[in-house]
Amino acid sequence: MSQPLQIGILGAARIAPKAICDPAKVIPQVKLAGVAARDEGRANDFAKAHGIAQTFSSYEALIASPDIDLVYNPLPINLHAEWTIKALEAGKHLLCEKPFAMNSDEAKAMLAAADKAGKRLIEAFHYRYHPAFETCLDWIADGRIGDVTRIDANFDVAIRDSDDEIRQLPETGGGAMMDLGCYPLNWALHLMDALDLVDAKAETTSRGVDESMQVRLQHGEKTWVHLTTTMAAGTPFSAQMTIAGTEGLIYFKNPLAPHVNGSLSLRRADGSEVDQLRPVSPISTYTWQLAAIVDALKTKAPLPTEGAMILRQQQALDDIYESAGLRHLRYR
Repeated sequence: MSQPLQIGILGAARIAPKAICDPAKVIPQVKLAGVAARDEGRANDFAKAHGIAQTFSSYEALIASPDIDLVYNPLPINLHAEWTIKALEAGKHLLCEKPFAMNSDEAKAMLAAADKAGKRLIEAFHYRYHPAFETCLDWIADGRIGDVTRIDANFDVAIRDSDDEIRQLPETGGGAMMDLGCYPLNWALHLMDALDLVDAKAETTSRGVDESMQVRLQHGEKTWVHLTTTMAAGTPFSAQMTIAGTEGLIYFKNPLAPHVNGSLSLRRADGSEVDQLRPVSPISTYTWQLAAIVDALKTKAPLPTEGAMILRQQQALDDIYESAGLRHLRYR
């Protein structure tokens, strides 16, 4: 029997239990081998709570350890490039949380480090690995709705405004488009092989980050993409995508996490329902993601959230912030 994939976690981040610890408990080919945090006491508590084998005294010690095969990086965005590159140079594979980097220059440096090290560098767009999204892609590829003419997508949720909320702070890569809107953008990029930015408009907070963003993109001359996102106080959770075609329409409720009350349906142009995905897999997107990574490291098969797609996404974010007059948030 082959040895399990040994995973090390940089930081006791809020997303880590859902994104990596819980999936690791149900995938026998992986082991939570270590965690490091700025506060060693916090790392000890995190390790105890999630059954992690070892606590490291520093990020450097974790990435230097021969006991670690893959590093999960959920640090604030402004630290992604530094610690991802250091871990790659130490010979580790990397799963880096979204959004990948502060800007495309950082992303290029990270990808170059992965190429030089001969290691895998994967962006953690977990939704992409769920069977519901695969079904959506298949319906479009099979021509079930004809030629795509319009995509409307949004991800909205309130994010509290406080001094310790990194998603609200310019210096840590905050902003609605970075944390939330990156998802609808990524959905669209996986649906369309080329997208050109038309324009972007933002409303900013008192701290100077984008509280909301509206984005228009175009594919060729006949397909329009409209993306919206907001993290304003009092905003209810909303994640959905509608894909209109010449012969029908796909409605995707919660593409972000289809396992949580998500649904996917296809209707003809006259409104009659043709197909519906039943059931939607209740297995979490994060579990599907980790299982795909384990398989890809074994088989050397490519993954949809690595390589050129990472740079496509990051360049699109740069262009959106430039268009909205907020380039200084990406290049500080």
